[in-house]
Amino acid sequence: MTNFQSFRNAVLEDDDLQEQVVSIINTATANGSGMGDGIATLAKTNGFNITSKEVYAHQDFLGQDGDLTDFELEMISGGKGRRSNGC
Repeated sequence: MTNFQSFRNAVLEDDDLQEQVVSIINTATANGSGMGDGIATLAKTNGFNITSKEVYAHQDFLGQDGDLTDFELEMISGGKGRRSNGC
């Protein structure tokens, strides 16, 4: 398993990491850059050695294992949080 895949799995299992990834993506989108460096730094802070190049090389990681997770679906839809009203 690659370091990127290990980090992806850690994010999918940790709500706090998910929030941090979403924050990095939102900030990078607003600024027009910085996603790769931000996610690579977050990964390194959590013990995973990945580079910004790897982040960009794996941008299409969503749904790598077949079905999308709830978190991945939320990222695609641009959701800011989970809805509790069943919508």
